[in-house]
Amino acid sequence: MIKCFLNRVDKMTYSVTFDAIKVSQPVGDFYCGVMKASDVTRISEADVRKIQHDDVGKYLGIQRELKPDRVKKISFYIKGIDATFPSSIILSINEENVSWDESSKSITLTSNEGEDDKIASILDGQHRLAGFNESNFEFENPDGSTSPFQLLVTIFVGADVSTQAGIFATVNLAQTKVNKSLVYDLQALAEARSPERTCHDIAVILNAEVKSPFYRSIKRLGVATPGVKGEFLTQATFVENVVKLISPDPKADRDHFLAESKFWRKNELSHLDRASLEKHFFRKAFIKDKDEVIASNLLNFFDAVRQKWPIAWSKGEKRSSLNKAIGFNALVRVFKDLYKIENSSFEWDKVISCERFLDHLSKCELDDQFFLELDPTSRSSKVIYDSIKKYYG
Repeated sequence: MIKCFLNRVDKMTYSVTFDAIKVSQPVGDFYCGVMKASDVTRISEADVRKIQHDDVGKYLGIQRELKPDRVKKISFYIKGIDATFPSSIILSINEENVSWDESSKSITLTSNEGEDDKIASILDGQHRLAGFNESNFEFENPDGSTSPFQLLVTIFVGADVSTQAGIFATVNLAQTKVNKSLVYDLQALAEARSPERTCHDIAVILNAEVKSPFYRSIKRLGVATPGVKGEFLTQATFVENVVKLISPDPKADRDHFLAESKFWRKNELSHLDRASLEKHFFRKAFIKDKDEVIASNLLNFFDAVRQKWPIAWSKGEKRSSLNKAIGFNALVRVFKDLYKIENSSFEWDKVISCERFLDHLSKCELDDQFFLELDPTSRSSKVIYDSIKKYYG
């Protein structure tokens, strides 16, 4: 149950009531419930003013500056077909603004006469909340109706600044960033088609095929596979490079196919103009569910690379910069150039042979030693690309 009402006073007073549960832990009592995203954003703020003169607050930086790029990405994510925030927004509210009804197990949050609605300080979730606005407070259901986006909230009442700082540190400083390769590996479990899932599937195939230049060379979970030696490329590096050949907006494509399965409707895919297809030349193959076209072209090109530089590409050669992420990044750029040369008419299903790729690479006078002597730093990726390109560009 969520009730929201406004009382007319000298300044509008805002009040919201919702079901909640009371939780007792060593830190003290707090309350958990469900609120509309619109209500949470209305009553809360990252109130730096409350703590900027407090040494604890200044030292821990309880409220961090919002990152516009991150807020923009979250706002876009909220509009997705399967957007979700399963973890709580954590708020701190003064006792005078909170009323707990033990009999009905409900909590009421109210702004006092003469004060604005911002009665809650955000301890965790400020970027998530900043991503909400009038365009995404509601979402569409499969039957076409709309529902308010709801959020789990955890409310600490009357917590002093040092307690707030401790909660902030516990929630944020102990978090472990999820390995990107693991995230891409989990794409295999997705029901809907997506550029990331396609690239993951291709990585798995090329990693498992004995004759592949990537045979047992891709770290599926981003870390070394037990019992396998010499893996030189993470799945994240592979997927993030190849997905750029398919889509300028992987999430929008994923939402398209997810909408088909969830809403039983077909939306028009975007970025099908010639300029987009010339840049993302595997886009049509992906849309037509012909992933083998993508895999075959990649297999043939990197087989040509292996034949041209067998030592530098070898998984056992640790000195090489070619068989590392920087080398792979550069080689994908070379692949794009050569594919366009061989397929100037941009036939979506054309597969370039290993021999044709090798014809181009054979003109390059660089030998294996060049890659063994090149420092494996991030800037070396451009050096590799430029050094190869001058022989065909």
